[in-house]
Amino acid sequence: MTYVNIKRRNLLNKADKASYKMITEYDLHGEDEGVVQVPNFEQEFSSAKTFLQTASAHTGDNLYDHLTDVLNKILAERPENVIDFFEEYSRKVKERRFTPMTDHLEDIYVSPGRLSLANKILPMMKPLPPREPSTVDPEDLEIADISKSNMLELLYYFEHCGIGLPRLEMFFIMLSIRNLIHSESIAFIRFWGKIFGTLKDYLIVECDLKEEEYIKRNESYQEKKEEILEQTQEDVTEDNRITEALNEIARQQQLTGEGTTSKYPRPLPPLPLVQFEEPPEPPSEPSGVGVNKKVYYVCNGIGEPWIQLPDCTPKQIRIARQIQKSFTGNLDESICSYPYFPGKEKEYLRAQIARISAGTQISPMGYYTFGTAELGEGEEEEEPEEAAEGESKTNYKPNPKYEPPPLKDLLDGSMSFWVHHTLYILPQGRTSWWNPSPTPEVNEEEMEEELGEEEEQDKTKVERVEPETGPPLLTPLSEDASLEAVPAWSVRSSSNIIDNFAIAIVRSNLWPGAYCFSTQGKIFQNVYLGFGHKYMEHNFSPLPLPDVQQEYPIGPEVLEVIDPTGAEEERWRIDHLPKPKPVIPVGEEAEPEEPEEEEEEEEDD
Repeated sequence: MTYVNIKRRNLLNKADKASYKMITEYDLHGEDEGVVQVPNFEQEFSSAKTFLQTASAHTGDNLYDHLTDVLNKILAERPENVIDFFEEYSRKVKERRFTPMTDHLEDIYVSPGRLSLANKILPMMKPLPPREPSTVDPEDLEIADISKSNMLELLYYFEHCGIGLPRLEMFFIMLSIRNLIHSESIAFIRFWGKIFGTLKDYLIVECDLKEEEYIKRNESYQEKKEEILEQTQEDVTEDNRITEALNEIARQQQLTGEGTTSKYPRPLPPLPLVQFEEPPEPPSEPSGVGVNKKVYYVCNGIGEPWIQLPDCTPKQIRIARQIQKSFTGNLDESICSYPYFPGKEKEYLRAQIARISAGTQISPMGYYTFGTAELGEGEEEEEPEEAAEGESKTNYKPNPKYEPPPLKDLLDGSMSFWVHHTLYILPQGRTSWWNPSPTPEVNEEEMEEELGEEEEQDKTKVERVEPETGPPLLTPLSEDASLEAVPAWSVRSSSNIIDNFAIAIVRSNLWPGAYCFSTQGKIFQNVYLGFGHKYMEHNFSPLPLPDVQQEYPIGPEVLEVIDPTGAEEERWRIDHLPKPKPVIPVGEEAEPEEPEEEEEEEEDD
């Protein structure tokens, strides 16, 4: 044993003896002096360990765990001269245990949902790529109007109304709107609202496309319509040709005696013709007109791509009024209902958006006018163009001389200071009536001269179709029909204390979820946050199925009769037995027949 090791052992023995002496001296001196007590080493060990495990009030650590970690680190690494840098080991152990809240590079778990959301949001935060160089003068370029797309400003007013979306979602909607404007030919855009679904929701924006874009869409629609008609005619012609060829082959084989063994079937009788004629279907309104005046884009959430909804048809709107279907969030979901809806969920969503917009898009009275564009200094005001007879005005523009009404007028319960600025949808499914049976307009005197008596009788039989009409544009809300005892609209103020900064809030009771606010300045906005269903006074009940149609004409061969009894059948049999021939007695001759009667009958014929 070397001298160094012997010295270390002596030092350890001295330290143990000193600690033992300190513990024994502390324990042997009891309360009563002169009384010797037996030391309890287990109790003193647990008491010392408990003292070392006392946690710090600042960090929550304790000395026992810290010394354990330090000794484990030393024993694992076994460095030389550890006594010289023992404090360094203690500091490293403390640094390893300390993790600041701003450190997100390690020891943090990110859920898959948050990770996917971050991957969708990061591209939106990047600057937009530069546009392609254009030869058009920069002053003549049409820039999309996003004056009503400041989502953070709208959020401020929505919070006063007690509605709206989370701030984060509103901010990223604004970013996605910016990207949409950069990629699509849009002239005006605004946030329309949100429709809740069973699986996913729909965020919706309302757009006005540029004029040349509407022209392209209408031309493409016309070309597709002509292609469909040509294809239908070709299919019908091909079917008729095949049927005639098979029938001709069957006839030739029957004439030659091969009809029984031929693989071709015998010619069948013609199918019965359908007597019912469906009423003519109104044509769809062109893009940029009526219910298709606006274009709508939808997405299922933040970072999802915007999808353009197709234009709606009159039949889709009529069927949507008769069914009640919850949205799922999948645009390609089938609509299983009666009556049958012609389309998927995206067509049903577009029809509901058109109905909601026509019934809930309102503005303060005087904000819009039928006049022309803004007038400059020294220009005279032009009179608005008069609409044709039987037609209502469809074009309006913001009033440059608009002065907002006071708050007390906007809060009037009669709703006389609010107007509809979206066209009413007629029962036909269009905003403009389409005549299903147009007749030429001829004066009665000229008609009487040209037509004879029979033609005049046919003229009286023709019934004149009454056109459908609805309330014109900018009609006050006071003329809306009420729901039994509930008014169609409710209005309130955001604050009854600070009137100078309060805003008027209008809520639709006919379409729950439709709101409109107006400040005491020139700011107002419509928004919809709901399930996309109309209010119903009673529970929804689907339409009953139609009566069973008659397949065959009524006659004795198809009528059901009561079966006769056995006695009735026997009586009928006896009554219809052949009569017995008369017996001629022997020696008598039969009476000769009278030929004269037959001759008379022939003369009568």
